[in-house]
Amino acid sequence: MTRDEREQQRVPPLIVLGWDAATWDLAARWVAEGKLPHLARLMQRGAWGTIRSTNPPVSPAAWSSIITGKNPGGHGVYDWFARREGSYAVEYVHTGQIKARPVWEYFNRGGKRIGVFNLPMLYPAVPLDGFMFSGLAAPQAQAENFAYPPALISELEEAIGPFRHAERTVYRYGDERAYLEDMLDLLDYQQRAVLYLMEHHPCDAYLFVLMQIDHAQHKFWRYLSPDYPGYDSARDGAFADAIEQVYRRMDALLGAVVDAVGEQANYMVLSDHGGGPIYGVVHLNRWLHEMGWLHLRRDVRTRLKLWLARTDAIGRAYRLISRLGLGWVANLVSKPARNKVVSSFLGFEDVDWSRTRAYARGAFGQIFINLQGREPQGIVAPGEAYRSAVNELLAALRSLRHPETGEPLATDICRKEEVFSGPFVDQAADVVFSLQHYRYQTSVRMGVEQDSIIGPSEYQDSGGHRPEGILVMAGPDIEAGVRIDDAQVVDVLPTMLALADLPVPADLDGRPLLNALTGERRAAVRFVEAEAEVKAGEAAPVMSAAERAELEKRLRDLGYLG
Repeated sequence: MTRDEREQQRVPPLIVLGWDAATWDLAARWVAEGKLPHLARLMQRGAWGTIRSTNPPVSPAAWSSIITGKNPGGHGVYDWFARREGSYAVEYVHTGQIKARPVWEYFNRGGKRIGVFNLPMLYPAVPLDGFMFSGLAAPQAQAENFAYPPALISELEEAIGPFRHAERTVYRYGDERAYLEDMLDLLDYQQRAVLYLMEHHPCDAYLFVLMQIDHAQHKFWRYLSPDYPGYDSARDGAFADAIEQVYRRMDALLGAVVDAVGEQANYMVLSDHGGGPIYGVVHLNRWLHEMGWLHLRRDVRTRLKLWLARTDAIGRAYRLISRLGLGWVANLVSKPARNKVVSSFLGFEDVDWSRTRAYARGAFGQIFINLQGREPQGIVAPGEAYRSAVNELLAALRSLRHPETGEPLATDICRKEEVFSGPFVDQAADVVFSLQHYRYQTSVRMGVEQDSIIGPSEYQDSGGHRPEGILVMAGPDIEAGVRIDDAQVVDVLPTMLALADLPVPADLDGRPLLNALTGERRAAVRFVEAEAEVKAGEAAPVMSAAERAELEKRLRDLGYLG
């Protein structure tokens, strides 16, 4: 097919709906029961299956892989945070730190308009042919770079009401109803926003991401089954359908989009990872401390903090005040003062880096060697000393057992080179693993007040992530009745390019899902040589102290930060 013939051929619009954390473990049952009719309709007339996330399955890494077609070693984003140069402190990731070309650049360079909405770590919005709205890890919508064009915020507010991009309510056990209603209200607003944008700002392709399934599963998984530890049938049964309500509302949004655009468009509904129950956290830094890999400072301040942590003095005092009905006393103390008390717990500022060989950071199994030349106070020399340290750590993890059951605690144990490839592998954790296949998460806290290295879930989470997400495709270029068995998140971008009749670069880690495409569309897929340059990260946006605090609080309330 010549270029002129391709240009004369009408390419259907492409609509990609991200259902963050959606899992077939729940969705398959509700599809079978007729509770997700619009998703079921796409499945009946298209292709569907499981899509595998990044390792570990964390949203910033996975969505960065979705929009670049590269694994984290190729785009440089591994988690919600990145270590600040020359420091052990971290900063929060944003799209300006992705070091690979994103989907909107491919589409614009191919002469196609694209709309991007609510990508979790998207900030700042960049000029493009189309529109762009920042996502969860961004300041409030009043920020100068929240949307492009900037006037779209005011336009949306005039059309559908005050702009919202995150929940206003924080989940607390006992206040479930308010949190659930807030999530559903936000979904209603986002549905109106999506439909308005598609009608008034038409594009060749859209990427709309919705986060509510992820948030609901984190907080409401405990209500799904009486088998969950601590389940109280008298009060918890009222929220047994909370997650289902969110899936059904998401399905209604999908139906509204299909009704507005019609079946002549190509659709992709996908999640960046799946979900499942969690039963606690593992305090990896405590384990490293007990194994002699991580050492604490010997000064008076750190020793006092260690004593307070081991005796749980602050926690016991607060619980006593609460039992006496004096919780209001805490409100007499200023918020900065309360924050100072919270910061009195053991943290990385208490680590003696001159004696520390390894440390853990992140919500999953991620351990970093304190490497000379990479860490600011690294003590492990590159080369043989580094390889020896990694091997020793791998052996220790393989022998680590659950303190109650005696079962292996660390699972899926890998060196980073077995997981990642590309120019940014050096930024990855040196050892990557799961904890009983993601049944436990990790905590950045030492957890010395616990009886063992295992402690209760933080932020009242009962659900976490799993590597397996959902993928459903339907439209005139999608083969009906195909089961997708081997898709990965890096395959999304090349598949989007193929569906948009744009060339697929040969240097992507992913490949188009050709078995899901019609014969005519498969025959039209074109591959091109890789480009020599690597996209340099854009300058980080300047955030005020208030914006950074607001962002950190939102991510911490959702359980994304330790």
